[in-house]
Amino acid sequence: MRPAPGGFTRLLSHELRLALRGTGTRTSWFARNVPTILLATVPTIGGVLLAWSLSDVGPVSEHMRVAVLGYLGAAVVGLLILMMSTASIAVLRTFHERQDLDLLLSAPLPPARVLAVKAIGVIFTVAAPFLLFTAPFLITSAILGHPRWLGGLVMIAVDATVATAISIGLIGVLYDAIGARRARTVAQLGAAVMGGAIFLLAMLQNVSPALSHNLSRLVTAPWPAPLDWPARAVLGESGPLLAMAAIALGATWIATRSGARHLAASSDTGARHVVARDRRVRFGTGLARIIVTKELRLIARDPELITQIALRLIYMIPLAALVLRDKHGLDAPGIAAAATACAGLLASSLAWIIVCAEDAPDLLAAAPVARAAIERAKLAAACLIPAGVAIVAALAIVQAAPWAALVVLVMGSVAALTAALLQAWFGRPQPRSAFRRRQSGSFVVGLGEVALAGAWAGTAALAARGSLWAIAPALLGAMIMAGAVEARSDQPAS
Repeated sequence: MRPAPGGFTRLLSHELRLALRGTGTRTSWFARNVPTILLATVPTIGGVLLAWSLSDVGPVSEHMRVAVLGYLGAAVVGLLILMMSTASIAVLRTFHERQDLDLLLSAPLPPARVLAVKAIGVIFTVAAPFLLFTAPFLITSAILGHPRWLGGLVMIAVDATVATAISIGLIGVLYDAIGARRARTVAQLGAAVMGGAIFLLAMLQNVSPALSHNLSRLVTAPWPAPLDWPARAVLGESGPLLAMAAIALGATWIATRSGARHLAASSDTGARHVVARDRRVRFGTGLARIIVTKELRLIARDPELITQIALRLIYMIPLAALVLRDKHGLDAPGIAAAATACAGLLASSLAWIIVCAEDAPDLLAAAPVARAAIERAKLAAACLIPAGVAIVAALAIVQAAPWAALVVLVMGSVAALTAALLQAWFGRPQPRSAFRRRQSGSFVVGLGEVALAGAWAGTAALAARGSLWAIAPALLGAMIMAGAVEARSDQPAS
């Protein structure tokens, strides 16, 4: 029997199909299903090993029990924050970018039903990756004699539900307070910060061992009664499990009644939050100034690109911490190397966005200006922000190591310019939505960028120490660029 049109089941099945759309590609059966089979097989084997290892475990001491509860509680909180970063993006796409909410709300359907279905679709999107990986693990352990581990599955769903409810509420408030466009930017950046924060916490032992030790002591301390409910629910205790499920359902009900309505009522442009002002538009003079301003504004108007670039910088922090760690004080050569590598990689990302992802290449080609002048202006726009990163790093060490600060300025500029040139010469035109897959088109270019960034970073580190061995990585970088120039000369003129 098919669900009735407009019914809850029909709407929910349609929402879940939309959530799954785009997760697969037109590939062979092997490419589509083997990763899924592996994701199910490996945790299943892990569940068997876990059940076997716990079969001989005797009574657990009170100290060990408190420590386990503390780590489980911290894991639940960390998973909630991580899910909030995913839920924020999913809420924006479901309630705003899909652009079907106005049509659904204008249909003869209860608004509460529509908003509830939308919220469940977001919950499914957030929880599915975690359930796919953990369900075989926990279900296998439960079948082999540890049924309380099924509480972990329930807590994953609870975390996803609470994260979705919080995201809907916060984004709804932002829509009302600052308008739709600015709210999307804040939400995207907030999602990047939350995801990056969890990544940094996972790498805290490398970034700051002392802080990691203190945090571990805080986590393993006894948690008071309501705060230990999530950890006890993971272990399958019925009372805390029912309480957490009730909290999740209540949060979802409140979110769909308040926050989702704010999202539905918000205008796409946020015009009702903008005060009309009679101002004259000033057109800049000079080709370079106009193009640089245009490119920077386009980047600022795309919060998803800003988020992805910010995440790449956040993920470099643990690596930089390993490089910069010095028992004797400030490691100026390490800062020089990290700033140089960061400037090069950031310039590569920006150059791809500005040069390869140009929205109107035909318009620029038909403009009555020299193509070389446009390319130079675009390269300047791509190098502007990385140059700012190098300047900030140089200012941080200029008092302690003036020579290293000068090295940062020079090598950061060289790294940014050469990385941008590689993208301008060999990058393939693609839409901006393909930013995450930008290196899939040319493995050689991607490898050259990484090698070039490493060469310039090594040059900066050795030069900051005053070592003549800095010539060696500098020659490697020069050879890479010479090869790029020769390969570009072999390309047919466009």
